[in-house]
Amino acid sequence: MPERTMDVPEIRFPKPRNLGVLVLLLIILIIGWSTFVIVPAGHRGVVLFWGSVEKRIMGEGLNFKVPIAESVIKVDVKVQPHPFKEIDASSKEYQMVKMTGMMNFHIDPSYVNDLYQKVGLDFADKVIDPAFNDFVKEVVPTYSIGDILPKREEIRKRAMTKLGDNLSRYHIIVDDMFASIRFSPEYEGAIEAKQVAQQQVETQKQVLAQRSVEAEQKVATAKGEAESIQVVALGQAKANEALSRSLSQILVQYKGVEKWNGTLPQVSGGAVPFIDLGKMRGAGAEAVKK
Repeated sequence: MPERTMDVPEIRFPKPRNLGVLVLLLIILIIGWSTFVIVPAGHRGVVLFWGSVEKRIMGEGLNFKVPIAESVIKVDVKVQPHPFKEIDASSKEYQMVKMTGMMNFHIDPSYVNDLYQKVGLDFADKVIDPAFNDFVKEVVPTYSIGDILPKREEIRKRAMTKLGDNLSRYHIIVDDMFASIRFSPEYEGAIEAKQVAQQQVETQKQVLAQRSVEAEQKVATAKGEAESIQVVALGQAKANEALSRSLSQILVQYKGVEKWNGTLPQVSGGAVPFIDLGKMRGAGAEAVKK
């Protein structure tokens, strides 16, 4: 019986010439890719030539660089926040004050290479925080403890100006700053108690003012009623006086005659009163004219 043999596939290696071409193409692709660099929006590229900072700064978009020899550090130049660590200081009376805050800043795009060369990318820890610390230690002790809160806006503006001057030499521009101030628990308790007392005083003042207004209203009402009664009484008195002047004994008799029904009173004796009707008629006419 004939012996069977298994066919083994032949492995063909690329020829040395073809392998060299592939390696060359790969090297060209790597070099070609390393020739380009893309700088994102809001960033600038710091160019390093064999580790040395160049004066050339790359803008946003596609940029060319020397392969292998040049490398690019991308630096954010957009407005960005930086929270400050809480700093302990003392007021003019040596009362403890704690100050912190938030600063908005950006790096001058034209000098990112200078900032990178002098400070590096960890500039927040190296220059921003120490500048804020120096400001707190220098400025806060110039205020008395009672003036710090009322003058918080003034302190904020001074901090912004002071930090701006300090950081400008590193080409860091301060856009805005927000300060937060705290005191010791004992002093905060005293402030709260004082505010409560002031609120109570204001409440009592309002109550007293309301009572004063109500009393004035009552006085005004009583005065008005008294004046009204006085006016009515005065008018009545004048009316009575005018009426008394117009009355006379003859007019009274005349009014009695007008109401007489013509019947004489029945009497058992004595004289019958005599009334002169003619005289009364003339006197009555004269009284009516008056």
